[in-house]
Amino acid sequence: MIVLRPPESPGIHLSVSEIVDLLWLNAALSDGVKHIHARAGADCVEVGVFTVASEQSISDYIVRKVCGRAIHNVPALRGWSIHRP
Repeated sequence: MIVLRPPESPGIHLSVSEIVDLLWLNAALSDGVKHIHARAGADCVEVGVFTVASEQSISDYIVRKVCGRAIHNVPALRGWSIHRP
């Protein structure tokens, strides 16, 4: 699991399903992502991603790359940050 936090300043508020859709749009076929689930926390969004990776460390790397790609590519996610729980 990974945690995404929005920027401190008020801005665009996204639903959990919108965030999942944006992550899917930034997942490449070669990432091996099979399922993305997210749930809203008090000040964050917790994201769980299932991949076909053979090791947990590889899966963790893929999840960080997909989330980083989304934050970099999607204007509505600019300023968001990635955290480990």
